Amino acid sequence: MKYLFKQKDEDLNNYLFNLKEECIIEHEDNWFKEKSHTKLYPNIEDAKAKIGKPHYWILNAIDEYELAENKSVAMIALALLVFKSNYYSQKLVSSDNNLEAKKTLIEYMSNLGISFDEICETIVSMDTPAYARIDLEKDELKSYVKEILANI
Repeated sequence: MKYLFKQKDEDLNNYLFNLKEECIIEHEDNWFKEKSHTKLYPNIEDAKAKIGKPHYWILNAIDEYELAENKSVAMIALALLVFKSNYYSQKLVSSDNNLEAKKTLIEYMSNLGISFDEICETIVSMDTPAYARIDLEKDELKSYVKEILANI
């Protein structure tokens, strides 16, 4: 796993700070490795706006969360982005159902403080990758999510 998921007992601000630091370190590593990148984007703000790499997307999502009026929507976007980035290389193109991915996403969103109803809405939405999306009726979905949350 490239980016750590927030643990239940971890402070949210501390988690976001550590995630941001991890992404900045990754930016600096790439910055020194790629000469063309260094010439094109010498500072992190330009790079975040113009480069398509997960650590820049995550940095942008954290910035958006910190500035957002609706923190919940911004947190959901950040959660999905970190989740997709962690599963990107192996499972992004997979159409197989992946119970581990479903459980991980639900647990991660819960640990971020996202409400039960918002988790249920997100886990069935098209924003969620196919391998982690749950296709159940509303009542079945709620009981499935409750069962997963009860076991963590």
